Amino acid sequence: MNNYDTDDTFLGRWIAGELSEEELIAFKSTKTYKQFKLINIESQLLSGPDIDVERALREVKQKLKQNKAKTKTIRLWQTITVAAMLIIALGVFFNSSKTYTNAIGETQTILLEDGSKVYLNANSSLSLKRFFWSSDKTVNLNGEAYFVITKSNDFKVETSKGQVKVLGTKFNIKDRSYFELKCYEGKVEFAQLNDSSFSKILTQGMQIIIDNDRIEDLSFNEESPLWQKGISKFDEQPLHLVLEELTQYFDINFDDQNIDTGRLFSGSFDHKDLNLALKATLVPMGINYKAEQRTIILSE
Repeated sequence: MNNYDTDDTFLGRWIAGELSEEELIAFKSTKTYKQFKLINIESQLLSGPDIDVERALREVKQKLKQNKAKTKTIRLWQTITVAAMLIIALGVFFNSSKTYTNAIGETQTILLEDGSKVYLNANSSLSLKRFFWSSDKTVNLNGEAYFVITKSNDFKVETSKGQVKVLGTKFNIKDRSYFELKCYEGKVEFAQLNDSSFSKILTQGMQIIIDNDRIEDLSFNEESPLWQKGISKFDEQPLHLVLEELTQYFDINFDDQNIDTGRLFSGSFDHKDLNLALKATLVPMGINYKAEQRTIILSE
């Protein structure tokens, strides 16, 4: 009986549904079958160029039929063609990524394959390899997330400013108009993207901020990110960052051309109520505001 190890057409016939009952039963008993079945299921969820699947399968079937009728040389080339098609398809599947996305005001908790957890903040996304992620524990972050990582020496987070390498720890990354990294437990190493000579190790209570390529070292004493409790807090930070933060939790935008957004603000706002959040941030600054649909017009 043929199998996937010795028969170059086996996987093509399996995809086309042409295996005999005996072949299918034997294939299902192998460890490999579960992985190929998962690939087949997950591949249906992938986005990409429109593909006429029925036509592709018909072509594979036709090539397999032609193999039986033509010479040995032609059969060899057709087998190579089918194998190449499968290799390309499997390569796409193996290298595809899975992305988690939050809209404005949404959060979610992501449980990773190794038991690590990622708490993804509003208006943020996280992507990672769909298959065999444990062999390359790299994730890509756009926005903000709090990571609780199991002990590991190969977990990495790619951001627009650089790579964060993890050694069993808890940390928060904010990658928006400016970059912020806070280490809550354990140790992380940050390597800047545009400066290979710069790397820094952070331990508990250490923080770095990168704003317009200016790197600032700070310390903090929070036990966990305040955003997980539905609060955003600022300590003498420019007003434009406060306005940006408001747009992560409320579906609004600001017309701020008539105010000085460089003024420093200290205070906090709650993520649940827009009116209270506007009062908590703008009134103490002496800023007037009015709403026109989803646009908040600011004036002094």
